Amino acid sequence: MHFPILFDLFIIFSLALVVNLLFQRLRMPSILGFIAAGVLAGPHFFALDIAVNDLELLSEIGIMLLLFTIGIELSIKDLMQIRKVVFIGGGLQVFVTALVVFAITFWLGYQWQLSVFFGFLVALSSTAIVLKVMQEQSMMNQPYGKGSLGILIFQDLIVVPMIVLIPFLTGGMEDPGTELFWMLLKVLGLVVFTIIGSRYIVPKVLHAVARTQKQDFFILIVFIIGFGIAILSASLGLSLALGAFLAGLIISETDYNHEAFGNIVPFRDIFTSFFFITIGMFLNISFLFDNIVLILVLTSVVFLLKTFVTSMAVWASGYQVGVAVTMGVALSQVGEFSILLAQTGMQHNLMTDHYHQVFLNVAVLSMVLAPFIIKYAPGMMIMLIPERFYNLRIKHQPEKEAPVHYDQYTNHLVIIGMGVNGHNMAHAAEYAGLKHVIIDNDADLVQREKKNGEPIIFGNAENMAVLKEAGVQHAGTVVIAIRNPSSTYAALRNTRHINKNAFVIVRTRYVEDLEHLYKAGANDVIPESFETAVEIFSRVLSHNLVPDDEVRKMAARVRENGYGIFREHIYEKEHPFVPNFTISAVRVSKNAEVLGKSLQELRSSGIFDQPVLAVQRGEEVLINPSDEIVLEQNDILVVMAKPEDLACKTCVFEPEDATALTAGSIEN
Repeated sequence: MHFPILFDLFIIFSLALVVNLLFQRLRMPSILGFIAAGVLAGPHFFALDIAVNDLELLSEIGIMLLLFTIGIELSIKDLMQIRKVVFIGGGLQVFVTALVVFAITFWLGYQWQLSVFFGFLVALSSTAIVLKVMQEQSMMNQPYGKGSLGILIFQDLIVVPMIVLIPFLTGGMEDPGTELFWMLLKVLGLVVFTIIGSRYIVPKVLHAVARTQKQDFFILIVFIIGFGIAILSASLGLSLALGAFLAGLIISETDYNHEAFGNIVPFRDIFTSFFFITIGMFLNISFLFDNIVLILVLTSVVFLLKTFVTSMAVWASGYQVGVAVTMGVALSQVGEFSILLAQTGMQHNLMTDHYHQVFLNVAVLSMVLAPFIIKYAPGMMIMLIPERFYNLRIKHQPEKEAPVHYDQYTNHLVIIGMGVNGHNMAHAAEYAGLKHVIIDNDADLVQREKKNGEPIIFGNAENMAVLKEAGVQHAGTVVIAIRNPSSTYAALRNTRHINKNAFVIVRTRYVEDLEHLYKAGANDVIPESFETAVEIFSRVLSHNLVPDDEVRKMAARVRENGYGIFREHIYEKEHPFVPNFTISAVRVSKNAEVLGKSLQELRSSGIFDQPVLAVQRGEEVLINPSDEIVLEQNDILVVMAKPEDLACKTCVFEPEDATALTAGSIEN
């Protein structure tokens, strides 16, 4: 076969799919499914003939993309808003855990470099598992959800310096002091480049590409930025991971971060799956059974140690005891970045294969148990911790809440597409005091409206990450006003996928789309052309003096019938009120027969007996004039009469000035 890697990928993906379908039924994270697929495909189980080197290359791309997306998700501003739990809680958790592990292992006789490395490995938790389980259990808005996120942010940040320090620990540097100094100088230069790029270069480049509204162009420029800075980092002797993370941070400071994140996620998920598959392939099941007691003891020690240290660190940053212990239990497992560090350590000969196998088994076992521990930890803590201690905190003043983001809104309005209709809806929502968020993919419009204070984000509604950033998952009403039919369907499907209860209104240009959009989950569909027809139809009826309540009833019937009255001419043969008369204006000329006579005299003599609605005399308009009024020259009478009656009466006035008016056209 000319392309053996394609056959390998076919086997891996097929096996991973089957295993993950089973794991989903058991409510276990897909990460564990990929690890299990790797175990089955690996040399210690089915021993499938798969090129592991190719998978390692793909997994390295996956880790680079993982760090890239973490950088995009993080924001320097957000870090500053929760800096206490991130830097105090996270810093204490990582450094104290690493210090305790270092002290224990060094006391047991291990070299200091290996002891430091063991500390790195144990200190990190699984960002992927913790956040996924907490999101599924609706825990992210709880104090322990937000606190856990803060700790994980610090752990994700500290991974990069840990990777940079591995060559120093291995003694691969001829002059460690000098080389470490130059390495730090390179990192500093790369950080400065990141700051300059995030402010002056990348936003302009992304804006220029976003203006084209070509999604493929946008995806290309995001990959170019990510891979370009990663390659620059590697060329400086630093890691690809560091460059990818900094590239993500650059994009996170722009208005296009959510759109970029949503476009990268599918690629990240595919490539990171290779990372977890390779973990499984390296995992020796027979080693696990041969050393089961050691693995269980070490796993228990890791759980207890991390629970205690994390709980104390979180408590020291101002959280209640109950919340702190709950977070400690939730973050007690070993994470995916620890496995990445372990592989990097193996590549630099920092640890032997025996230690690597011990660590992999402990890490995987802790990750298998983590979802169940996180799910039941809050309930267990309430039962185990006495009430008088549960609410105790080291500081009496709670940390100020960070400003609310759009994804924290509830029961709000989301407007997808800011055309004329979207703009009017936004103003109406603002007038009514209704919280709203707008999504649009017009880069210039988004930039302009943001300056005007409008709550708007750049992105394509086909992008799930953009919808979630706008808080669609918690929205009460969603209005989709996009001209592109395929984008409309995609936005509707994605909206219904993340929010089953929102009231979704969709605007469409074609009445043929009605049935399909309703089936796709829309609560109300407004065809643009036929809604215009309804408005014209309503005005025609009003113009002909059909009572307003009948106009509203008929318009409602048209809409309830799915606009079928226009498409199929299906309607009930009713007989609404339609006036059989004309409202006209006639002028009193100097030779008119009615000149100098009152309305009473005209009626009694039979000269003119039609109802007079108003008389205009100069600039004065007399509504419902008295019968005693005497007509003067140039008076204009507004009269109501049947067309045939009016024709024979105007001769008593000034025939050439008689002006027929259609009903409804009179203005006071």
